[in-house]
Amino acid sequence: MCATSKSCVNHIHLTAILGGLANAWAAADVCHAVQTQQQAVEDLHRFTAKILVLLQPVCKALRTREASNLLLSLATLSIDPSSMVPGTLDAIAQQLLDNMDYANMQDLVDVLTGCSMLHLTPCCEDLVRAVSRQLAVADLSHVWSSQVATIAHSLALAHSLATIPIAAPSIRALDALCERFGVLLRSHQAAERPSAQSIASFMWALSKMKYAPSQKLAMSMVGRMVSLRCLPGKNMPTHIGCVLLACAQLRLLVKQTDIESLVSQVLSSNQHQVDEQAHTNTAWSLAVLGCLHNQLFDTFLDRLSLPADRLAEVSVPSRLEDAGLGQLYQALDWLQPSSSASADQQEAWSSLQGKLRKLGPRPTPTKRYHGGNSKLCSALEELQLSFRPKVVIQSYGADAVIESQGNKAQPIILSLGGQDYIKNRLGR
Repeated sequence: MCATSKSCVNHIHLTAILGGLANAWAAADVCHAVQTQQQAVEDLHRFTAKILVLLQPVCKALRTREASNLLLSLATLSIDPSSMVPGTLDAIAQQLLDNMDYANMQDLVDVLTGCSMLHLTPCCEDLVRAVSRQLAVADLSHVWSSQVATIAHSLALAHSLATIPIAAPSIRALDALCERFGVLLRSHQAAERPSAQSIASFMWALSKMKYAPSQKLAMSMVGRMVSLRCLPGKNMPTHIGCVLLACAQLRLLVKQTDIESLVSQVLSSNQHQVDEQAHTNTAWSLAVLGCLHNQLFDTFLDRLSLPADRLAEVSVPSRLEDAGLGQLYQALDWLQPSSSASADQQEAWSSLQGKLRKLGPRPTPTKRYHGGNSKLCSALEELQLSFRPKVVIQSYGADAVIESQGNKAQPIILSLGGQDYIKNRLGR
């Protein structure tokens, strides 16, 4: 149709075709034979390439709504137009940049979502900055809590894929989003107050961007989670684990009683309805926040252990992923007693160590150094010291940990300093 009636088909038709195709593709049943899937993907790519060839010369006619829809459609189809028709993605991004003042909130969300799903080019990095500037001055008074969480989530994903560091526009945008979220938390209308999912998603985004909210907002979000803990919802333990993880990664000061209430909800939930990551996130977070003790950690290990009648069916050493095991071993490090501790304390810690080893061995750290600690790790290697670099969790506050060199020796935690710090047992 496009080939035989070029004079009648314009940019509005072309973007509508790709938008409808994206919606249909997302809703399509993918449980078909591999050959059928491959043929469908090949047909999709051939058809999309033809549409993009027709669309590229008229990209300058795209309005903001059409351009943001187009970017999201291509992301939904998992198609990077630059690989098919070079320059198309940059042309779409440039059109959005030129008309950013006309973008509404939905346009901004669609652009961020599209950028986070596609490979970013330098032009798209400029686009993320432009969206951040718009969010910083946008009227958020009519934005619901779920939308605030979605915007922050998309902004965090877009920044995680870009090579640009978080800059002033993004910080101002997060300031504005936090202010709006705080207003919704204080709302007298129950329907306006954030859900557990919105709080978990919002705090995940803040931790991803290493943006610590005010202490007042942090306490309000955790307090809201406490008030929601008894409501029915199979994902509540997962949301709690995500919230506590953000509190630990951002070193947020929250009430001890609120933490205890959330942890009790995780442990009182049906064990088969709580995934392993919720348990490992919670255990690690409690360790960093200084709220973990031997008995509580033992409870987490029991819930993660396989029932005795199923041990014979297991052919692998652990059902936990390396990331989860790494979290548990780090939590165990926080609990290690000092050399002057009593024999009972040493024995209790050794018992926990033995129970954890049954879940799986300590993951071998990937020999990969990032940022400022690369020279430190290289120096430790030159000194032939046995050490573990910071690899498992990005926000863990140690650049390297020198292993124990004797029965009474303690691991030495090294940090290059800065505003982040290690919160550990007194005297360590």
